[in-house]
Amino acid sequence: MADAEVGPGRSRVPRPTGSEILIVGAGAAGLAAAWTLAERRKDSNCRIRVLEASDRIGGRMFCEEIGGFQVYGGASVIHESFASTRDLARQLEVELRRSPKTKGGQSYAGGRFWGMYVGGSLRQTLASMRTMLFSPQHTLLGSWEFLRLYGMLKKRATDLDFEDHTRILDLDTEETFAEFARANSLTRYLRQAGELDLNCFAAGSSDQVGAAYGMALLWLWTINPATRSYLPKQGIGALVKALGEACARFIRVSTPVERVILEDGTARGVITASGEKIEADAIICATTAPTAARILAPLPEKMRAVLERVSYSACLYVAVGLDENILAEGSHAALFPPESPTFLTMVANLASTTPDAAPRGKTLTHALVIDEHARALFAMDDDEIAGRVLDEMRRFFPALPQHPLFAKVYRWPEAICLAPGGMLRDVHDMRMRLPGRVRGLFLAGDYTHLPSLNGAIRSGIDAAEESLSYVASASVDGE
Repeated sequence: MADAEVGPGRSRVPRPTGSEILIVGAGAAGLAAAWTLAERRKDSNCRIRVLEASDRIGGRMFCEEIGGFQVYGGASVIHESFASTRDLARQLEVELRRSPKTKGGQSYAGGRFWGMYVGGSLRQTLASMRTMLFSPQHTLLGSWEFLRLYGMLKKRATDLDFEDHTRILDLDTEETFAEFARANSLTRYLRQAGELDLNCFAAGSSDQVGAAYGMALLWLWTINPATRSYLPKQGIGALVKALGEACARFIRVSTPVERVILEDGTARGVITASGEKIEADAIICATTAPTAARILAPLPEKMRAVLERVSYSACLYVAVGLDENILAEGSHAALFPPESPTFLTMVANLASTTPDAAPRGKTLTHALVIDEHARALFAMDDDEIAGRVLDEMRRFFPALPQHPLFAKVYRWPEAICLAPGGMLRDVHDMRMRLPGRVRGLFLAGDYTHLPSLNGAIRSGIDAAEESLSYVASASVDGE
């Protein structure tokens, strides 16, 4: 290894010349790791390689252009507290726009839609008051419970943040959010609004989501009126494109990894599905937890057990290109509580929050199906799924034409990490122990932080920095 310059007042600085860091997965975490390593190349001189199983990059941060529409099939919104994601976008010169202050939606109850609006017109304010007074889904006790929950969460407002999940580890008990709600007399609020919010933001139910994760999701996305969201000007695809262009020379797509080679407590390389052996000095496993558990062998049993208890929701999106908006004016989404007579969870007008998603004069609508309803549809082909979903949408939105401009199906068997009770703490503890148990192996992915796009981005950045420190130390030890 070449020595750094040593002179008066200077110490030896290790340069891991010739070291190779291999990243498994080119989703948000893997791309963030690759970009971080690429930015540090001038200091570390390490080689970078990214292996992606599918034929495209971006993972669940996926967007494609269809007939002039910017259609996303996964994550799309950048929350105000996504500090790492916003900083990454700034460095990549991806323009972010603030989401509208006026927010509006409709919830289905008693055979009709009821509107709820924040910061809208007088007419919308009156509609919201009518909903609170007469909707069968709303009760005064439920609204009182909402205020109580607001007070409880506001006391931890500085800790409920997507950037640093360690500040809420004390809240991460074995409780589900449903159990937390029952213990704190919040069940009416849960039925009135909380359950539906968790359905939309986690694609799961309060019985599946851990208490700490549920509190963070509800506070950051719905309960705290001060928070805002951001959207890339050309949709989330702009961020994926910028990352892809910056890291293109390191990425190999259509290269699934069959196994990570772990020998004598050290990560040595990988075996691909084609049988190719690729050696590396450090490996960043930037996959979902089930994939990590499958390809990491032999991983210490206690660590494997933590990975295997991480669960994900299932969801299905159908993106529909239209000439005209089919939702009520001023409504960004129409929501269907679990007891609604439909398998739909939400129908959203994406063009209302991201105008550049649709060509001028057109609109883009998304239908969301989650959990067992999504799994039932997975058994069908895309044309059959699209037909079933469009027919179901017409029951509630008669303006939906028989032949939309397009209908594109997106399947996510592992959609969003549900962070069951205790998972945040267990994964954090596992990651802290990992360097002493398996040298040269680093985990990244939304499940390693507070599950979100930002959690994935932050985890990739952290894993890159940790791997650089490791190969630098290994180079010094090997001198």
